Amino acid sequence: MLRTRVLATAALGLAAALVVPQSAQATSSSPDVPKKVVTAYFADWDVYGRGYYVKDIPVDKLNVIQYAFGVPGYDAATGRASCDPVDPWADYQQVYWGPENTVDGVPDDPSNPDQHLFGNFNQLRKLKAANPHLKVEISLGGWTKSTWFSTLASTPELRKAFVSSCIDTFIKGNLAGGGWPENAGGDGAAAGLFDGIDIDWEYPTQVADGNVNPGPADRHNATLLAAEFRKQLDAYGKTTGKHYLLTAALPAATSSTKYFELKEISKYFDWDNVMTYDFNVASGPKAAHNTLFTPDPRDPNAKNLTWNTAGTVAHYLLNGVPASKIVVGVPFYGQQYLRTGTANHGLYTPFDNTGTDVNSLAPDVAPQPTYHALVDVGGYVDAAGTTGGAGYTAYWNPLAGEPYLFNPAASHELTTGAATVPTVIAFSSPRSIGERTKLIKTLNLRGAMAWEISQDSDSHALINALAPVLQ
Repeated sequence: MLRTRVLATAALGLAAALVVPQSAQATSSSPDVPKKVVTAYFADWDVYGRGYYVKDIPVDKLNVIQYAFGVPGYDAATGRASCDPVDPWADYQQVYWGPENTVDGVPDDPSNPDQHLFGNFNQLRKLKAANPHLKVEISLGGWTKSTWFSTLASTPELRKAFVSSCIDTFIKGNLAGGGWPENAGGDGAAAGLFDGIDIDWEYPTQVADGNVNPGPADRHNATLLAAEFRKQLDAYGKTTGKHYLLTAALPAATSSTKYFELKEISKYFDWDNVMTYDFNVASGPKAAHNTLFTPDPRDPNAKNLTWNTAGTVAHYLLNGVPASKIVVGVPFYGQQYLRTGTANHGLYTPFDNTGTDVNSLAPDVAPQPTYHALVDVGGYVDAAGTTGGAGYTAYWNPLAGEPYLFNPAASHELTTGAATVPTVIAFSSPRSIGERTKLIKTLNLRGAMAWEISQDSDSHALINALAPVLQ
């Protein structure tokens, strides 16, 4: 443990010593830009699944919300670029008939011809009005909606048209009408709601979840796309007297420099949201941690010294990204592994996840159960992440700096039928997230990012562990 921590500290120290000083970087001093950041995604589908609403966001613990998602679009027949809400109903059409799910206790009035915004967008507007410190960004793309980024970034004309469409829809707030309520949407309906744009292109040069036309040119085109966003946001900001945020969700480890011109593209962003999670997933060979704080030589990817949070931060620093632009990502969900071995309480043993269902919210069936599911639904662990329940025992891996659960005979209601099998669940806890908080404060990084806020426990245990970043 000591050797691992020393190596991680040395790597970070070397990187910090070599990094370009902040004063030499293009950074904004605008009062519209938070100096420190705790940001969390809020997904449009949260209102369907868990029944988690904007009013439930612990806004006193964060200062930026990233709304997931906006959809980059392209019509191959017409060559038209577009940028639209992913779910107009949840986003700005859903009527809140009663006060129970509203921010201010005031229900919507679809008969009011002056109300043009409903759903999540209206509640976010109310949340901002009550919390002047809060910023809201629209996040574009994501794993399933990055389909057309390669095409949209491929030519100056398409980049210009796409960025213009995004600004028109989300910054100027011009939403499509014609749905129900009949007065929902229209020109300027969401004006002032979004304070900026977050680019979540997963990933340049890669097919990923079905991306169209990926190729080697994507890496540089992504930089050109970021430059176009910055150019148009700044131009529009001159008309409103406001600095609009531009950020991006960027990959961890050496993937960051494989897919992006990391130093060059970061110049256009107010900060980089680094996805330091999903280091190990259910497609891997062994039951291993979803996120690692420091390297563990037993991890399947241990040969890559950046395959952990500390190593990734060092990689970003060594590749010219200033500490002031690095936002460390943390997952509010875990990785579940079934039919593991029993050695080392199942950790780093082969597994078989047959019968799990990515569409299930049930903690015994979901391959990536949320912290809320583990704590408040399944009772597998307490909110502090230290005491197991329901047959699970909580363990701490001092090498990776991560917790995990093990049950030698966990009961599951799988799609293939009931089963009782050894099960490992790697997850994030307040202790492991607290390590990130200390790292951020020690290295004076910009802050932390969480995917995503509805996945936290009812007691907000995980976001509470990040809140000191803002102090």
